[in-house]
Amino acid sequence: MKLENKTIIVTGSGRGIGRYIAKRLGREGANIVVTARTEEDLEKTCNEINDEGGNAIFIKGDVTREDDVKNVVNNTIKKFGKVDVLVNNAGAGLRKYLWETKAEEFEEIMDVNVKGVFFYMKHVIPEMESHGGLIINISSGAGKAGIPTLSVYCASKFAVIGLTEAAAGEVGRIVKIVALCPASVDTGMFKRLFPEEKADLKPEEVAQKVADICVHSEMYNSGQSIELY
Repeated sequence: MKLENKTIIVTGSGRGIGRYIAKRLGREGANIVVTARTEEDLEKTCNEINDEGGNAIFIKGDVTREDDVKNVVNNTIKKFGKVDVLVNNAGAGLRKYLWETKAEEFEEIMDVNVKGVFFYMKHVIPEMESHGGLIINISSGAGKAGIPTLSVYCASKFAVIGLTEAAAGEVGRIVKIVALCPASVDTGMFKRLFPEEKADLKPEEVAQKVADICVHSEMYNSGQSIELY
């Protein structure tokens, strides 16, 4: 129970990597706030955490809507008194040649992957500055090197690293902000985008790395991009 009495928001935790992260952190004794757009998925993740002896609640919210983000943060504070850790995990993927990508597809990827991270940091950092905290932004190996047919996705994940580095320089030492850059992960999204390929990582491995960062945050520098292969 290395995270007992810590309150953690995990975005996009109804399914995929976020679900594994929320469950893994719940096993360390943290209060988990599960949030995403689909209530059925949220309820399932929340129940799984609580059935394992954890303490989780779910709050429905869309990371691309600032009012939803404020609602999640405010209700987390009302319930648990503070936010100790934010895991910005919610993400969307697109595999297309750049010249085939529609403007609305570009906007959707950037809204979820970048604007969502921006909104959550905007509203969590002021709260954390009174007591300290940790923000883990899930970027990608595709945020470190461009990959053909993933141009828009790469742009969004490069942007997450930029937000991480810049925001880390804006806050005091009491708040630490890092980016986690995993290689491909065996999720539904990966299988949909790359049905013919095998992923490098299992979602459990990403969840374990997030737990390690939460427990041993002193091992990492604020603004750091942590690669996982």
